[in-house]
Amino acid sequence: MEKLSPFLTEFFDVKTRLSRFMLREDPETVKTVSVIEVLLDRALNVYKGASTEGRFGTAPGHTLANYFGRAKAYLEALEKGEFPLKGKFTENGKALVDHSFVVKDGKVHLFYNRDYIGYEWDTMPVGVIGHAVTEDLVNWKIEAPVISTDRDLFENYQVWSPGVAEKDGRYYMYYTGVNLNAAQAICLATSEDLYHWERYGESPVVKPGSWGRWSEETWSDCRDSMVFVDDNGKAYMYYCTAREDNGGMRPAVGIASSLDMVRWKDEGAYSFDICDITLESPFVMKREGLYYMFYTNCGHGTAYATSEDPVTGWVSRGMLIPWTVPPLCPANVPSCAEVFEFNGQWYISSCLREPGCEQYLEIFELRWLEDGGVSVGKRVE
Repeated sequence: MEKLSPFLTEFFDVKTRLSRFMLREDPETVKTVSVIEVLLDRALNVYKGASTEGRFGTAPGHTLANYFGRAKAYLEALEKGEFPLKGKFTENGKALVDHSFVVKDGKVHLFYNRDYIGYEWDTMPVGVIGHAVTEDLVNWKIEAPVISTDRDLFENYQVWSPGVAEKDGRYYMYYTGVNLNAAQAICLATSEDLYHWERYGESPVVKPGSWGRWSEETWSDCRDSMVFVDDNGKAYMYYCTAREDNGGMRPAVGIASSLDMVRWKDEGAYSFDICDITLESPFVMKREGLYYMFYTNCGHGTAYATSEDPVTGWVSRGMLIPWTVPPLCPANVPSCAEVFEFNGQWYISSCLREPGCEQYLEIFELRWLEDGGVSVGKRVE
């Protein structure tokens, strides 16, 4: 019998040490074990020669050393009686990325990208939008997914970044449909109870205006939408895109408006000087007459801006949740911020993407400052 290689010897040792934690039923241990198992399986596959390259190349962190090293670190923490993923929510063994909150009847509903640890989105397509519910922001009940890809519709490749808004007792989910060419557009589904959703028509409801370059035949930025309904009932949509600028393309937030939540008027696109790579996941809300936009400044972290108008006049207020460790790539930063109020407390979310596509939901307390700014408080655990 051939002698085991050094890697396999250590691999099986880690598997053996992990096995006793598989007997436990507490949520923190179960969550951590599920992540360790995924990382170990991915490490073994790469050791055996599996490729980590997707349609658009290979991102940093997709290495045997990273997968196996993180798995061992999590196991060592468990052996010390620690919970390394405490305060981080995801479905067991999955990554959680773009998301949206709805507070209803004393509960918080969460809709989210259901991604795969160890795989880029172009390697393991995101086929469904997940749904979970909580009463305390700590313990979550996983519900059935709500939207899937469809070979007969525009979104025949992937579905991303749900953004849910309510108007007149009806819920509208604006999500990113992605076709096989990686062209993105905003699609719509509606619901009356947050559990059962019906698509609206067969075509996307929003694409970039003439200021952008959009084609079904190639990668086109039009994703991460959210809708804010103003006091007068007029709705505004904000989404990640890029606009023409001196012959090139510049990161931007696309803006559209609607009176019926279905037909949308293009309101142009807005850019921020501090955003130099990609501007993703915009989230807009209004407080005491001031509009706030939170967004992902790729390569840097979560930033925000304020304005007295929902379309124009945005003034950058700087970074809110910056990276603490220099990112390996622009995506490895705190991202996907959403703000909501629950039981009298304001919160802001963040999904820090770790190398190798580990990504989890974290929720922090949010404080409003007298000068119109905001600050981030302690994490919910």
